[in-house]
Order: sequence, then structure tokens, then C-alpha cells
Amino acid sequence: MSSYLDGQQGEQNRFQNKYRMKCLARVSMLAIAATAAVPASAQDATEQEATVLEPIVITARKTEEQIRDVPQSITVVKPEDIESNALDSGGAIAATSPNVVWQNASVGRQFFSIRGISSLGVPNNFSDGTIGFTVDGIPQSMMSSQNMLFDIDHVEVLRGPQGTLWGTNALGGAINVTTKQPDGEHEAKITTEYGEHGYAMGEATLGGVLIPDALNGRMAIRFNHYDGDIDSLFTDDLGARKIGAFRGGLQFNGLDDTTVTLTGNYLRDDSNAPFSLLRGASGFPISGVVTEPDYVTTHADVGLTIKHEFENFSLTSITGFQNNKMTARTEANDVLIPSLFPLVGSNVWHGVDKEKIFSQEIRLNSLEGDDIRWVVGGSLNYSDLDHSCTAPQCAPFPYSGLVTMDTNLRALNLGLFGDASVPLGDKWEVSFGGRLSHDDIKFKQTNDLRVASLTGDSDADGTYLTGRAALAYKWTDSAQSYVSIARGHGTRIYPLFSYPNNGVVADAYPAAENWTYELGTKVALFDDRLELDGSVFYNDVKNGVLSYYDPGLGGFATTFQSYETSGFELQARAAITDELSFNAGVGYTHTRLGSDGASSIFEGNRVPNIPEWSVSAGLAYETDAEMVGLPGSFNAAVDYQYRSSRPADVQSTFDLDAYSIVNARVGWKDAGGDFEIYGFGRNLFDERYETFGAAGFLGSQVVSVSQGRVLGVGISKSF
Repeated sequence: MSSYLDGQQGEQNRFQNKYRMKCLARVSMLAIAATAAVPASAQDATEQEATVLEPIVITARKTEEQIRDVPQSITVVKPEDIESNALDSGGAIAATSPNVVWQNASVGRQFFSIRGISSLGVPNNFSDGTIGFTVDGIPQSMMSSQNMLFDIDHVEVLRGPQGTLWGTNALGGAINVTTKQPDGEHEAKITTEYGEHGYAMGEATLGGVLIPDALNGRMAIRFNHYDGDIDSLFTDDLGARKIGAFRGGLQFNGLDDTTVTLTGNYLRDDSNAPFSLLRGASGFPISGVVTEPDYVTTHADVGLTIKHEFENFSLTSITGFQNNKMTARTEANDVLIPSLFPLVGSNVWHGVDKEKIFSQEIRLNSLEGDDIRWVVGGSLNYSDLDHSCTAPQCAPFPYSGLVTMDTNLRALNLGLFGDASVPLGDKWEVSFGGRLSHDDIKFKQTNDLRVASLTGDSDADGTYLTGRAALAYKWTDSAQSYVSIARGHGTRIYPLFSYPNNGVVADAYPAAENWTYELGTKVALFDDRLELDGSVFYNDVKNGVLSYYDPGLGGFATTFQSYETSGFELQARAAITDELSFNAGVGYTHTRLGSDGASSIFEGNRVPNIPEWSVSAGLAYETDAEMVGLPGSFNAAVDYQYRSSRPADVQSTFDLDAYSIVNARVGWKDAGGDFEIYGFGRNLFDERYETFGAAGFLGSQVVSVSQGRVLGVGISKSF
């Protein structure tokens, strides 16, 4: 009987895969057919002078290219999109990017998912991510990727495995942040904002030439304050933030064909976000913690980029050092949430995480405009993390609550990589690349009482290949279709939130691996006034690390599991008139947990916190103010995002509700564009959507929630 059922299940899986591939093929043929019709429609268009879309230049393949020429599904997030949610940069990036999710459980447990490729539950350490994250070419950990972003030029969201060029643990994609550089452009600007719930923001930027033909400089300072908007029975309102940040840079360009850029950043973020809330409690969102949570996150980094142009290629060296620290004091019990071990009074969890990261990349690139685009190089990334935990959950009985567990995790990753694009005649282009990586990981756990049974160490290493290949066909100079295949690979994972068993540390979990297949089309229409980008994809993932809350144990359990995801993205941007522009994106992701792995009890369930549908749209309008007798111009913008319902956890205990968010902004600029006053509404209709969820004890449902509505005004002045 068992073999019969296995055979039936196998036949069903083969049928489902065959059906999905047929769907992908049909959508692809429709996209190709639409593209093939482009030349005729373009020729029929009446030639006229009109506003065209500004070209978008990206560095997804480690060289500057227009986004329309890169055979990948990519979204570029503008600085104004980041500002629409200034206190949650991750949420702002995801809001305008189809099939991208920012999973915000609490401070220290925030992470990206792309196309359903995700940490299955909660990450086990700050390397347990599936999305690469870099700032100005310097790789960040999951701790530093949670920081607020400011003084941004743009953000590139790259879908599909990106390990070839962006390093390890980029199974689902990569997010590449580019800040404004000290390039000599003059800028002196002050911006202030005030709004509801004590919201306040102040920012000052200053940049320009310090020594002509030799030295440029730039600096930016940001301050944010928010009183919080989550009611609490025993403490002040929760969700408060107080952030101070500085960024500065110098660029030396006095040497022929050589540019040296030195940057430095510092950020401090104080928060009292609740760990979790009881879903459906009277007055929701409301907290019943006895002790007010306190999180303090600091980040400091230094970066050095050296670029030299040779006659036939360029040399780039990027060196980075980061120092991250997060201290947490949070209530482990909430009187509103049922607990396996209800305690009288306060049960406070203390945690300290200290992380030092050193990274180095050296690469050679072809020159911009060369017929063959290529890059070869090597990278090194070393991280040293110390984790300290004091709470009943950090150690087993009889040491529960009496011992401080200390964990040290050191990880070294070495990589050699190369990538190239070669034209095959006038229409075809093939691109391919690969990376050879080596990991060396050491894990050690000790405790302040020197209990031998709670002391142990382990190590893991591995050498592996990742890569990608794509074939593109250019229908015209402004339209192409492509098909690609990519291989992703993560690192082996040691859970930070664990302890040795009789002095033995469990082996690291297997490294996650995946294959991704993608087919897409990019096209520009109506004399470059409209750009369309569509893609379909299929992901096959093995050994995804899965963490879930086991109500029977009253704590988290960890295993690993295979899963599959498939779907599509459609994106558009248009210059409708000289005054009116439009952008939109639609994404669909279908996910299913598989049977391969340590456990099959979740087989057939969806990947947690991944919505099937994601939609975003935006309109921006600017016109002369002469109609009301004023100089200058009026501007207005409205943005909309929608996310469908999604399972809260791997057990599919309950679904997090679908939600819609609307942001709006209206402003007036003077004739010179130097002064602006504006009003804004963020989360205009006060949608308190759930950002994370899990099953609790006795069937309770615990969640984290978003920030509510903030109405405010702002003033900006340039000098």
C-alpha cells in the first residue's frame, strides 16, 4: 500500500511539474509573440517630439549597463521610494518590487525573500539568509542589512541566483545598494519632516569639490524619531525609534586614470519593538509585556575603493570593514499570550551580538562599450560573531535562567569568479559565468559557569561551484527575449539559538542548493516612452533550513526541507506626458514544500510568509503653479501596494491577512527648485498589516505588525 501511494504521489508530482512547464512555455510564447510585433507598431507610430524615459543604468553584472540590456529580471528602487517608509528601508524596497518580501519578525529577525526563496521560518544565525545584500560593493550580513538607508542613489533588486558575482547565500537573488558618491557634484541641502506619533526627521547633506582636479568630498547626517504606535498595558507605547546616522566620503582623482574613494558610516538605532503580539486581542495591536523592551543597534564601517583604467581593461579593488553590535532586553512572556511555563512577574531575555566583518574583492573588467563584456576576479569575506544569551530559553534544566550561554561563529569564504557576454552575430548573445567557492566555518559554545555539558565546538568546510548561463535574442535595438539557467549554493548553518548536548555540538545543517530556470522579454515602445519587462521562473531548492515553533516543546525546532517555487513578474514604466509618469509591477509566486529532507510532515504546505500575489503601482505628476498665480511648480505622487494572504508558518496553522497600502505626497517648489514644502501621508488608510506570524501555545496566534499611518509635513532647502 505504501509503495502504491508513493507511486501515485510521484506521478502527481511529475504531472504538476509537466503542467507548470507548459504554463511557463505558453506565457513565454505570448511574450515572444508580443515582442515580434514591436517593430511594426513602432514603425506605425507617428514621429513626434516627446518626453522619453530616462535610461536606467545598473551594475548588476559588475559593469555599467542599461537595465534593458541585461537578461535578468531586475527592479530599480528610487530614493523617493525609500523615503516613503524612512523607518523601514527593507519594507520600502519590497513595496515596489514584485515577488519580493521583507519579513519583519522583530529587531534582529528581519530578512528578505525573493520569488519564494526564503529562510523557512526564522533565520538560525546572521548568515542564514537566501538573499545577498551589498552596499557600494561591500557585502553585508543579515544584521547590517536591517539598518536604515539614507543618501541613496538607487537600489537594484536582482532576481534569481546571484552567487556568481555577488557571493554566497544569494540563492534567491541579491540587493545591490548604491549610495551617492563624493563625485564632485555640488550639493548643500537641509530637509526636515514632522508628523504624527512624534515622528521627526532631520537630514543635512553637503558635497562638492574640495581641491580642484584632486579631491572631492561628501557627507550626510540623518536623525529620526518616532514615539511608537502600539498600545501597551504596563509600559510606554511600543514601536518607538530613535536613529542617528552619519555617512562621509572622500574621492581622490589627482592621478591619471585612477580614482580612490574612501567612505565611512556610523549608525545607532534605539527601539522598543515588542517581540510578538497576540493576534485578535481586544484593542489589537496591544502588548502585555511587563518590562519595556530595549534594543540598541550600532553599525560602523569603512570602505576603500580603488579603480584604475588601463588601455584595454579596468582594475577595481573594494575593501570593507564592518563592526556591528546589537544588545537586546525583551520580555519573554506577554500576559496576553498563553505560555507553557507561565511566570509571575517579569521574565526578561538578555542578548548581545557582536560582529566584525572584513571583505576584499579584486576584479578586472572589460571597458564600457566593448563588444565582449567580461569580468574576472577573486573575493574574501571573513566574519567573527559573538553571541551571548541569558534567559530560561537559552539553556536546559537545571541551568535554565541561571547560566549565560556564549557562542562564537567564525566563517571564512574564498571565491574565484568570472562572467562574460559574447555576441553571436547581430541578433544573438550568450552570457555565462561561474564561481568556485570555499567555506571554512568554526563554531564554539561556552558558558559563564563553565558547565562541561554545555561546552563544545564543531567545524565545517566545503568547496562548491555556482554559475549561470543565458541566451538572448535581440528582436530590435530596443527589444530582447532571453532564457537562462542558474545554480545557487549557500553555506552550512549552525543555529545560534542552541546549546550542546552532553558537551557535543550538533553538526552543521547541509548547505541549501537550488536550480533556477527563467525566460523573459524586455521591450521599449512608443519612442522610448514605455518600457515593459516580463519573466517566468521555476526554482528547485534542496536543504532549505526550516525552523518552526513546536507547541509541544514550547520552543523552536529546526530541520531542513526541499521546496519548489514558480511564477512570473510583469513590470512597466511610462512617461505618459511631459508632466505625468507611471510605474507598476505584478508578481505571482507559487510555493510548495517537498518531501526530501529530514522530515516530510510539512510536505505540500506553502513556504511561510510568501504571498502568491504582489502588486505595486505609482503615479507622479508635476505642473506649473502659474494656474494659481504662484511661481514654481506643484508636484504630487501616489503609490499603491498589495500583498495577498500568506501562511504564517510551515504548519499552515493560520494565514496572515491580505493588505493594501497607499502612500501620497503633495508639494510646491519655487522657480529655481531650491526650496520645497510638502505634505505626506504614509500608510494613508492606517492599515496595520501583519509582518510575521507563528503558532503559539494552546493554539494561540502570535504576530508582528507594521507601523501605522503617519501624516506630516516637510521642508527642504538647497543652497
